[in-house]
Amino acid sequence: MSELLTTKQLKELLKVDRITIYRMLNDGRLKGVKIGNQWRFPPGEIARLLGEEKNTIEQEESAAPLNDFPVDCVQHLQSIFGGIIGIGAVTTNLEGDALTEPTYTNPFCKLMLSSPSGRKACQASWRKIALKMTGKPPFHVCHAGLSYAGSVIRTDDQPVAWFVAGQFYLNPPDPGQEKERLEQLAGKHAIPLAQLTESAKKIPVLKVQQQEQVQEWTPRVADTVSSFLCERSDLLNRLQRISMISAIRPAASK
Repeated sequence: MSELLTTKQLKELLKVDRITIYRMLNDGRLKGVKIGNQWRFPPGEIARLLGEEKNTIEQEESAAPLNDFPVDCVQHLQSIFGGIIGIGAVTTNLEGDALTEPTYTNPFCKLMLSSPSGRKACQASWRKIALKMTGKPPFHVCHAGLSYAGSVIRTDDQPVAWFVAGQFYLNPPDPGQEKERLEQLAGKHAIPLAQLTESAKKIPVLKVQQQEQVQEWTPRVADTVSSFLCERSDLLNRLQRISMISAIRPAASK
C-alpha cells in the first residue's frame, strides 16, 4: 500500500500555503482522500498533478502571454464593480482589443453595442483609450461622448492588459450638442433615433464623489487581477522547479 502524503508534507513539497491546497482541491486540480477531518494525498496523484502542470508550463512558454487569461474571473469582477458604482467596464489587451464581454448597466451602451458598426466603433474607442492611458490617466471620452477611466493589469511586473471603466457623463451634456450627436450616431449605426434618444436619458452623470470612487476603485480591480495572475505564475514556476529536481514515486508496498 502506498504511503499517503499529509497536507503539511504537500505544503512543504509544493511551497504553497494551506489555502492554495484547498483551492486546488475545490477546483479539481488536486484530488485527495479525507480520513476523518484530515486530507491525505496519494503520491501518484501528486505525480499526475506535476505532469499536467509541466505540460501546461511547456505550452505556455511557446504561447502568447494572454492565451490563458482568466476571462471568467475578470468578467465576474467587472459585474461586481459595475453593480457597486453603477457604470460599465471592459478589459482589453494592450492594443485595446476586448478580452472580456463589456459589463454594462447603461441601456444606451447596450443599444450601441447591439449594432455591428456601433460595436466596432466602441472597440476602436477602447483601443484609442487604452493606447492613451499611462497608469493613472484622467478621464477619456469615447466616440459616443461618454467618459472612461482605466488602469493597467500586470504580471511579473510587465503590463499585459487594461481594465477600463466608463459609460457615464462627468457633467450634464448640453441639450443641443447632445441632440446633434445622437442624430449622427443613429444615422451612422442604423439605430432608431427615438430609441437612442430615450436610452440616452439613462446615461448616468457622476457626482464628484462618484468620480473619485471610479478613480480609486478602477486601479484596485486591476491590482486584484494582477495578484491573481502573479499567484498563478508563481505556483507554476514552483511546480516547474520541483519537476526538474525530482519525480515522485509511490512508496514500496508493505
